[in-house]
Amino acid sequence: MLASMNDLVGNEVWPPSDADRNKNNGPQYGNNESAESAKEEGQGRMEEQINDEHLRRIEAMFHEADTDGGGGLDMEEFRDAMKKIMGNVEEEDLDILFMKVDTNCDGTVDWDEYLNYMLLEYREKDSLQKQNRPLYFPKPLKVVPVAHCEPIVRIQFHPYQAPQADKKVGEKGAVPKTRMHGRYLTVSRDGILNYWSERFKLTRTINLDHMKRTQLVPHSQPVWVTDMICLSNLNLLALASTGRDVEFFDISANKCDIVFSLTGLEGYVVVMDYWTDGTKAIFSVGDVDGAILVFISHDVLHYGLFNSGAIKSIKPGGRTRLAVPALLKNTSKCYLCFKVALHNEWCHQIRFLPELNAVATCCASDNTAMVLTSIPHSPKAKVYNSAFQLRKGILCFDYSAEFNIIVTGGFDRIVRVWNPYVTNCATCQMKGHSAAVTNIFVNGKINKIISISKDKNVRVWDLQDCACLQSIHSRNMPMGRFPIFNSHYNPDTHTLVMSTFLIGVLHGVVDDVDSIDKMKTSHEHSLCTALYNSNFKQVVSGCHNGVISVWDIMTGEKVMQFQTSPERAVEVTAMSFDGPMRRLITGSKDGTIRLWNFNNGALLLTLPLRYENEVTGILYINQRIYISGWSKRVMWYLDIKEDMEMEYRVWNQYHAEDIYSMHAHGGKMLVTASYSGDIIVWNIDSGRAFCRFNASESPRPLMPNRVIDLSHNFEACESRMTLGSMQSDEEDDDEEEEDTGDTEGHSELQRHSPFHQAGQRSSSQTEVTQSSLENNRSSKSLKTKSKDKKTKPGTINAEDLERPRLAVEKALFLGTRERSPDTAILLTSAADGHIYAWSIHHQGGLLGKFRAVHGEGTSISSMSTDLEDQMLLTGDTQGYIMLWDIAEYCYCMQGGQEAPAQPKRGLILPSLIPKYCRLEGPRRIQAQTTQEQVIDGWTVSLLPPPLLSSWRCHVKSVVSVEYVERFHLIVTAGLDCNVRVWTIAGGYVGTFGQAQWRVGNPMAFPWDLPIDLRRIGSSQTLKVLNRGSRPHWHCTRRILHALSLQRKQASSSAADNLELVTTDPRIAKYTDEQIEQTWKKWAVKGKQESIILGQTYKPKVRHHLPTYPPDLQSSFSSREQLRVYKAIPCFNLLPIIQPPVPDLLKEPLQKTQEGAEGSKHIKQKRMSRRAPMRFLQTSKAVCKKNVITKLFCKAAGQPN
Repeated sequence: MLASMNDLVGNEVWPPSDADRNKNNGPQYGNNESAESAKEEGQGRMEEQINDEHLRRIEAMFHEADTDGGGGLDMEEFRDAMKKIMGNVEEEDLDILFMKVDTNCDGTVDWDEYLNYMLLEYREKDSLQKQNRPLYFPKPLKVVPVAHCEPIVRIQFHPYQAPQADKKVGEKGAVPKTRMHGRYLTVSRDGILNYWSERFKLTRTINLDHMKRTQLVPHSQPVWVTDMICLSNLNLLALASTGRDVEFFDISANKCDIVFSLTGLEGYVVVMDYWTDGTKAIFSVGDVDGAILVFISHDVLHYGLFNSGAIKSIKPGGRTRLAVPALLKNTSKCYLCFKVALHNEWCHQIRFLPELNAVATCCASDNTAMVLTSIPHSPKAKVYNSAFQLRKGILCFDYSAEFNIIVTGGFDRIVRVWNPYVTNCATCQMKGHSAAVTNIFVNGKINKIISISKDKNVRVWDLQDCACLQSIHSRNMPMGRFPIFNSHYNPDTHTLVMSTFLIGVLHGVVDDVDSIDKMKTSHEHSLCTALYNSNFKQVVSGCHNGVISVWDIMTGEKVMQFQTSPERAVEVTAMSFDGPMRRLITGSKDGTIRLWNFNNGALLLTLPLRYENEVTGILYINQRIYISGWSKRVMWYLDIKEDMEMEYRVWNQYHAEDIYSMHAHGGKMLVTASYSGDIIVWNIDSGRAFCRFNASESPRPLMPNRVIDLSHNFEACESRMTLGSMQSDEEDDDEEEEDTGDTEGHSELQRHSPFHQAGQRSSSQTEVTQSSLENNRSSKSLKTKSKDKKTKPGTINAEDLERPRLAVEKALFLGTRERSPDTAILLTSAADGHIYAWSIHHQGGLLGKFRAVHGEGTSISSMSTDLEDQMLLTGDTQGYIMLWDIAEYCYCMQGGQEAPAQPKRGLILPSLIPKYCRLEGPRRIQAQTTQEQVIDGWTVSLLPPPLLSSWRCHVKSVVSVEYVERFHLIVTAGLDCNVRVWTIAGGYVGTFGQAQWRVGNPMAFPWDLPIDLRRIGSSQTLKVLNRGSRPHWHCTRRILHALSLQRKQASSSAADNLELVTTDPRIAKYTDEQIEQTWKKWAVKGKQESIILGQTYKPKVRHHLPTYPPDLQSSFSSREQLRVYKAIPCFNLLPIIQPPVPDLLKEPLQKTQEGAEGSKHIKQKRMSRRAPMRFLQTSKAVCKKNVITKLFCKAAGQPN
């Protein structure tokens, strides 16, 4: 859209800005090498470089290059044709493009097929871009309550430091622009001024009631504030009101005192604006009559804003008044003032635009909707006006210096973009508001427009695409029923402040985009699995919400995203690629199987639904799609071409519980593992189960037990009649042949297995089940029996409680090993945390097992190996992955011991893992005390393979781990919604959906580790991720551990934990027995003296609480009963014993007592004269007291 605008108005009007030239989504580089690599990265994939001209030439080349006349191009013809058009292109990129288009794998691509692929890809890419577009205001509105009776008419930001003029880079004195800190000021219509911090904490409130004393307005009519503007470099605040005066307040030094006022205005001012570059200043106002006044000061710091010669004579103590008519005379060359009548209605907004050297005003008039008034260079120069005409006028506008455009909004609910030199029509329009647009802002640095309508609808627009990026509905703006009166946008902090009777704050995205990206996750929901496609160098991940994402492993960029079930979100539970790895096969929780072209999100085929159960395993073998899951069965679909009848087949059921895992060994054998612990090995060609393993029953091979589910059999009969893909008679014959073939196939296993009798018992049980099936063919009886089985509650026995520990989570074949009795080619992980190694030979069995997790309640949730089976990768339910060296594990074991494996050619993967990755600390796997275990005469090795490395890659369970051979990378997916890439040495490459990287350039990897791992990572994890450097907090943890032990020791009794530090030589010469003996002597009463410890030493006395609470009187009433929560020790009070008085103090004490008694007698005589009755009473009391004193003295042995 901007390109068409540039063509329309010319290059002079639309100069390319630095922000537009430097705008890109990739990282910025500083040196030449990085710039060149960025240029190569910016070229993108092959299909992204194709434009319209290339498409026209490709269409012609498709017809010309079809040399064989087959109607399409093979890979060689496609290469030649694309090289002629695209020039020097890598053949690998052309092959990848060919494989993306040729999804049906017929080896040819025609023009229609190519065009459909490109259209679908661009459509999905556009949808992906819209879905993943970040919100400019990600957080909800913050409402700040205000104690106002009137609405807030103006919001201003007052910086602490005066803003300077913007200088271009390279100019003298240019400095990097930094964010200015300051405070917000708000004023209500009744003159209440509030000071707010940047976080909108109220700091000060001032009532500006002096405006009511103006003499121009009758006292009966209230004075309302109309506008407010901050003059930052002058520390002044201008306030306009209906009193027709503009008053200026000094707001420096935390005060607000009126300095002077501007008087003599014909109409009261409704809008104001102030601009300065540090030297020159322009103050402009617009009144209610549509006229504007512009005051210019050429040196505002030296001469001030207004000419002081226009000051009226004032009385002592009065305030200074500046008369506007006197200022309009322009008596000084340092000032310039002019007045122009522009509109026939009151002005809605006024602003000086320094780039245009003009004052812009707007009103709700058709002919003068917006007017640009030029600033004259002298009082005698002519003032030029340029009017924009628009029906219903313009209510608000803003200017972008980066693009030299003006954006407007008005009553017609349309946001328009204008070229300031084209006044008759707008350049583009953006529709979406349902009410009048009253506030608008533009940020050219990030190409965003913010518009606010009268119904409190906030919209964010993309200036380049002219599309709405975000719309905040009025129901999400809890600011009352009134419209928004005023708003302020701070482009530095991306903060939008709006006001009614309340204040609403919207915080936009910050400049530190990296911190926001680190909080993102790869998916919004937990992952089910992640696969790596070696053809396209892509990672395909699926989540529980049914979303499939395709990532480029080279850069971490999201290439494609699509929903598997658009109608309703259904969890994706299994995924796999087809043989050529060009199509994606997904299985859902409802049992639906779909085939996709994952490069453009096109649905190719939906397989017929056989069972409505969760799918847990999908394999593509020999043009067949094998499915397993909670249906407890294995079935396959034939991969057919278009317009062919679907062919499928269901194998006999040998699992009594849900199938958890499925894997294949080449194209011959297939293994399934279930919840009950049964491991069934199948012959792929015949579909027969020839072997069963269960670690809880036996370490040797067992006979498979066929299970016949009556409900499934009845449903199968119905499906045969409805689908009609296969004849029922033929299937019955095939099943009978399979039953007979199974017994023949098991004959060799029965002869060699020590559990031959158990196999006979199982076969007899199978026959009983088949006979019961033949006797109950009616559908009604089948349904009633199945219902009875479901409704009868069963008792839970010990076997059912123990079964979750026996469940097999994963089964994995080692494809490079051959089948033999002494070589394990099958690895299984159980819920108890052990990994079992099996030989599936009829003379084999369980060869080894080891515990692969640390701690109880943890199990292995995912396993994989490299192509040479040198290394086993395991992921557990705690989020840890472990790398094991299995090159010699259970390989050609002779007499229970592992024989040395033959040296393999090529790269040895364990050599790529540094030594610092070796596991240490509490997570170290403890070796078994015994190396072997004998179970029923069968020897099982308990020695684990060498553990190469371990670290935590997710905070929740790891659902998928896969090794990328070409780049030596590890791809992991977890339930924490993240898909991450690691090096084989444990280095962190990145998380898909966050910062991008470039494989092959370690300097481009993110240096910061994931936030979640830094917060909860163990010492081993941080050591591996930090390339061997030990984290500092490991020492801190050991110190805290030591302190906790000291607290435990201090809390125990002092006699048990007393230790004497033998640092004093006087104590060191005594033995422990001598110290103990002196301690006993010291403890005896009367002998509290120790030769060693000294006489003054006293041990700590601990006051222990009583062993039982005191007896309290309780009541039978529950309400009145006392409950003791705490008790303190208490003892009975002892009588006070008076100490004996020394002889030296007896005589002074007696004289003191006699003097006191004499003074009392004199006082009594005086009182007797005044009150004879009182004297009598007092004399009696004195007599009694004297008698008591004499008795006390006799008892004490003292003279009277």
